[in-house]
Amino acid sequence: MRKGLLLLILFLLATILSAQNIMKVWSNDTLIEFDISTIDSITFEVKTEYVGVFSVANNKRVAFAPGNLQYIPTADTWLFAANQYDYIGTRNMVNQAFADTIDLFAWSTDTDPSTAWGVTLEDNNDLYAGNFVDWGATIGDGNTWRTLTSAEWEYIRAKRPNASKLIGVGSINGIHGLILLPDGWIAPDGITFKSGYSDKEYSAIAFEEYQSFTIEQWNTMQAAGAVFLPCAGFRLGTSLAYMQMAGLYWTSSPHAAYGPQFASYFLFMCDGAGIGYDTRSGGNAVRLVKDL
Repeated sequence: MRKGLLLLILFLLATILSAQNIMKVWSNDTLIEFDISTIDSITFEVKTEYVGVFSVANNKRVAFAPGNLQYIPTADTWLFAANQYDYIGTRNMVNQAFADTIDLFAWSTDTDPSTAWGVTLEDNNDLYAGNFVDWGATIGDGNTWRTLTSAEWEYIRAKRPNASKLIGVGSINGIHGLILLPDGWIAPDGITFKSGYSDKEYSAIAFEEYQSFTIEQWNTMQAAGAVFLPCAGFRLGTSLAYMQMAGLYWTSSPHAAYGPQFASYFLFMCDGAGIGYDTRSGGNAVRLVKDL
């Protein structure tokens, strides 16, 4: 950016702020207001994607989105969570209806307008029997985002070179989840990663007991390409469950062997990970990727 243009932008910003006496900033879905008289400096931060490269098949690699997919119904706006470890959890629902921001979606299909993108509480599975519509089309940031297939999730989990050493459960600042390391991972100084899973079945605390990282440690790992999938739980109708216990992430793959009302998801708990399936009306998390 040219210096003259930057100065003009800052001048206009200062003029606007002086006239209003209040600065309003949206952080994710939260409006924060500042009294101008209390501000002595402003720092602009540009959020960029991190650099991890992940093989999802022979000679096919992807980079993950910087956070789980979110949707603001009232603004019809799609975005990524501000941090990889962010999830909305029980705040997806308020008074038996969607909250201001949600991150658990039914499987997205072209059967009916109500099921496109999975932003619905409709539990009639006949409405989900059509073809998959990729959530990647909702993000207009210049990247081509898409949803991984079940085979690609499995390749990351168990089939890429050194796969078993590049995956492990753990927690970040008390948030439970699954850590995926990129191809060719080199641990940063001061970081020790323990691959694998806990032997404590269905235990939430097992994530933290297995390994825990501070925000500062995680930022170092993220800069080296690590990916974190939080235990965002799932939604069944208006009921929410398994937050901090399990992560269920939709794939783009139908599960036709059990009928057109089913689709596959990537599932992990403290003691393991793999591919499962469920009715398409269930609400699961979504983490997009882009091809490299």
